[in-house]
Amino acid sequence: MKKIIRIEKVAELLDFLMAALPDIKRTRLKQHLKHGCISVNHRITTQFNFQLRPGDELMLDTSVARATTSALQFHLEIIFEDETLLVINKPAGLLTIATDKIQRETAIFAVNDYLNKKAAQNTRRPEYQKRVFVVHRLDRDVSGLLVFAKTEKVKLWLQEHWNQFQKEYVAIVEGAPARPRGQVESFLAEMKTLKVYSRPHSKDPHAKKAVTEYETLQRKGKYSIINIRLKTGRKHQIRVHMAELGCPISGDKLYGAKTNPAGRITLHATRLALRHPVTREEMVVTSPPPAVFERIA
Repeated sequence: MKKIIRIEKVAELLDFLMAALPDIKRTRLKQHLKHGCISVNHRITTQFNFQLRPGDELMLDTSVARATTSALQFHLEIIFEDETLLVINKPAGLLTIATDKIQRETAIFAVNDYLNKKAAQNTRRPEYQKRVFVVHRLDRDVSGLLVFAKTEKVKLWLQEHWNQFQKEYVAIVEGAPARPRGQVESFLAEMKTLKVYSRPHSKDPHAKKAVTEYETLQRKGKYSIINIRLKTGRKHQIRVHMAELGCPISGDKLYGAKTNPAGRITLHATRLALRHPVTREEMVVTSPPPAVFERIA
């Protein structure tokens, strides 16, 4: 079954599908989403609450088998690649690494798939397998620059020097910080619920110091565009610190957001300045925020 629908008004994806395809049960539609059978503007999405906009083109193609997950299916955008490392523009909705429940729908699976298909074309050993190493992670609903190493030695070197590199993000937040620019410094620790909490001191033995610099670039209506520079790289660091400032990132319900205009967390890793792990030359990779950011603020 293949069906193409032109969107005429704002709607959340699953709600729209249920209204547009009343003959298909809700559970079946959710399975189609899970297995990558639905794309918007030629990009596969698995998010039930993906925000549809007028003019979007939605396609349901039940012939797509997610078991054959590939770089092509995820529209893997490679920003930089050489013999030692690879940088991609990770789309929102894609895990960095596998979990107990999700094995294939991950960035590392897509990158390995890409490299192995590439290797198969250039080697007489069809069984030859390449694999990459994760240098850092991005949350599932966060998009942008994601770095992989092609050897464990390169991975370890990059991780050792990671805090020396410049890592910049763009976020759309609800409201605006009281001060247009500044620095947030606290100690972060993860709860059993997997939510991260912040403390002004380090009495908790599990808490780690986190430092975030920010600058308000633009205020538009009830949202602001914030440029963020990480001085450390803790789990959920930006999300927690923006919430601490009283302006949670839109779409980030876990940390207090009231709105979800993009159907995702509006946080994007936009710039990375680092030293090459072999040549030691300075290099900069960039990725502009998705178009949906411009529609919000």
